[in-house]
Amino acid sequence: MRYEPTIRAPGEPEAARGVEIIADVERAAILLRDPRRRILELARSPLSAVEMAESLDEPRQRVGYHVRVLADAGLLEGVDVARRGAMVEKRYRASAGAYALAPDLLGPLAARMTPRGDRESLVHLLGAVHEVQADVARVLAAGASAAGRLPTLTLSSRIRLRDAAARGAFAEALVRALADAVAAHTAPFEGSEGAPGEGEPFRLTLTLHPTSEP
Repeated sequence: MRYEPTIRAPGEPEAARGVEIIADVERAAILLRDPRRRILELARSPLSAVEMAESLDEPRQRVGYHVRVLADAGLLEGVDVARRGAMVEKRYRASAGAYALAPDLLGPLAARMTPRGDRESLVHLLGAVHEVQADVARVLAAGASAAGRLPTLTLSSRIRLRDAAARGAFAEALVRALADAVAAHTAPFEGSEGAPGEGEPFRLTLTLHPTSEP
């Protein structure tokens, strides 16, 4: 499952062409074992196993073994061959520029939105974030690709709120503004008797949470 981003920043490496969501337990286990993450990081641009071993200061046989495991799992792709002296080496590139683990990997252990929708609950926030990630994974699994880019919008900003009163007033202002925008520009998600409403379905998630920055 790979998504080609609509916008690429100037100077972004070629291998940042997409993100792959790992939804299979075995592939997740393969990805997370060292030095495989470091190998994939190096392989943003095509490299041979020998070149990776030199960069990692690891034995060639050990790195070669992990390269084969990653290639068999589809996490490394053979792209070409290169000659080094009398040697001809196969070069590999990471299957994506970035990876994400699907929340479904945790099954019932994954954080879920609280039944009553407690908007001030940390568990509810994590559950909402996981729902977003699960939605994207399902859309990608359904066949989204470079030919059909996802119409997404992400807004992120770091702010400071003077005290609890300011935090509460800010949150309520956001809720009011969001409710006005939803009322003015969207259709009901469900029609009568739970039937799907008109238009394309989207999920809108707004979060506000503290950071660990000073």
